[in-house]
Amino acid sequence: MSRLQRGYSLLKLARGLVNKQHGCLLSSAECSTSSTWTAAAGAPTHRSSLLLSRATHTDKTVYTPESLPLDTGRQRLVVLGTGWAAARLLRDIDPRLYDITVVSPRNHMVFTPLLASTTVGTLEARSVALHITSIQKALQQPQNQYVQAEATAIFPDRQLIEARSVDGVKFYIGYNKLAICTGSSGSTFGIPGVEQHAHFLRDVRHAEAIRSQLIENIALAGVPGRPVDDYNRLLHVVIVGGGPTGVEVAGELSNLINRDLKHVYPDRAKAMRVTVVEAKELLGTFDGSLREYAARKLVAQGVKLRKGVVKHVEPGCLTLTDGTVIPFGLCIWSTGVGPTPFTLSLPFAKTKVGRIAVDGYMRVLAPPLQQGQAGHVRGEGEAVGVTGQVTPLTKEHSTEVSDLFDPAKASGAAAAAAAQSPSSSSSSTTTTTIANLRPVPHIYALGDCCATTDSPLPPLAQVAEQQGKYLASVLNAEARNLNPTQGEGGGAQGSGSGGELQPFKYRHLGSMATVGGTSAILQLGGANSFKIGAQRGLSIAGFLSWVAWRSAYLTRLGTIRARMQVAFDWTITLLFGRDLSRW
Repeated sequence: MSRLQRGYSLLKLARGLVNKQHGCLLSSAECSTSSTWTAAAGAPTHRSSLLLSRATHTDKTVYTPESLPLDTGRQRLVVLGTGWAAARLLRDIDPRLYDITVVSPRNHMVFTPLLASTTVGTLEARSVALHITSIQKALQQPQNQYVQAEATAIFPDRQLIEARSVDGVKFYIGYNKLAICTGSSGSTFGIPGVEQHAHFLRDVRHAEAIRSQLIENIALAGVPGRPVDDYNRLLHVVIVGGGPTGVEVAGELSNLINRDLKHVYPDRAKAMRVTVVEAKELLGTFDGSLREYAARKLVAQGVKLRKGVVKHVEPGCLTLTDGTVIPFGLCIWSTGVGPTPFTLSLPFAKTKVGRIAVDGYMRVLAPPLQQGQAGHVRGEGEAVGVTGQVTPLTKEHSTEVSDLFDPAKASGAAAAAAAQSPSSSSSSTTTTTIANLRPVPHIYALGDCCATTDSPLPPLAQVAEQQGKYLASVLNAEARNLNPTQGEGGGAQGSGSGGELQPFKYRHLGSMATVGGTSAILQLGGANSFKIGAQRGLSIAGFLSWVAWRSAYLTRLGTIRARMQVAFDWTITLLFGRDLSRW
């Protein structure tokens, strides 16, 4: 037999073995009773450590623990989201103790403090995005995985989450530990037209959309024969919200106009205007001297500061409550954050602004089951909650909360969402006291989507990051200390001093914001200095604050590659200016 014939025979034999093995796997998956699928009910009938179902053209394929990903016998940690809290949790969790599954529609973490620089081209979009496998290298191993999908429901009794991919495929994933890090959404105050005609700034795609619209408006303004009113409208940028993000975007825009645009389009640079609309105080959480410094700097660079409340937004203009109409070519909406629809749909207790209620150990809380209700959430052995119902906490049993988080004073969408949630209907809502809330076994919440019931923390990146670090240490300690005879307890078993679990304690590191050019403000203070009206610490403004701002964020970037990319972009912008190309 020739070599060619022998090779052909071996190829046929190998192909037959592969087909036979593939057929066995499919039949095993389809006939397995431990991970069956009820198509009519749309839910699994039994829990497995990992269950993924995927629809094909003619039949349904079920992936079991015997297929992919690899089942090592370790507990599976499922993380929902890839924001600050999730990124720090994934970075610090020990992959030798847990198998990891990450579920998020976004496969990267965004370094949000630098998004304002991305809107005008100071930084490129790729420089502020860090792929999730760069944060946790173990996600490249077969027992771990990232799934590009959005969580739609949680079934605590079965320890399953329901998710849907971007192309509409629904599936389920089992967990031993679940961390909800789904963040928040931009607040709109329920104002008509905001979502349709304004740009949010919470993700890389938002920054790229703002940059594209900005460059397009500048180009369109140069079309011959354009009416003067339309010319002025196209070159007017309105920023709603005078917080750190709004101020930084205004500073970046003014620097773009005064440094780069005047050399490319001198006439349009002179006509271009930036207006910041704020309902209360500019940079309200900063010290008065820093707010005054920031206002002076912005005005000196040509930024107009306007106090007012937006009534509605229309194509090309917005109207204030006093009747003033402000035309714009680009509107950037930066008025704070509120709960996401997913957060509001979960069957757990919520704070009065719609965030998931957690205890000091970041464990999700749920109220006792009310008579006549059929909940599926179980807290410390008792069924609690109702699917999709927001259960508010009674005011008389709650500790007084800072005005920063009061529904009447909080950032719009949070209060609006809480008011429009099922909890706002007294006829269909079950109220409970904080004392009756119990931890839901194996489920934790971190970041913007959650808050403690007694002293909620602000939705800041440093809060989320510290919570992720805390939970990673707790879960690592629990996995190392867990004895086989202990079973699966509902609470975390991490050890503090003397082997006792310590609650999360937030340490406020300070607040920073750039105000254009080489100027910034920096405020250092105690644990409560982020609250409005609290006593402030050390305040610094000017060039040194700008150096500190850049140095701090450059060192906080997760990888050497990201630091080099950001430093390179800064250098290119300094030497050659910003690129005004539009793709």
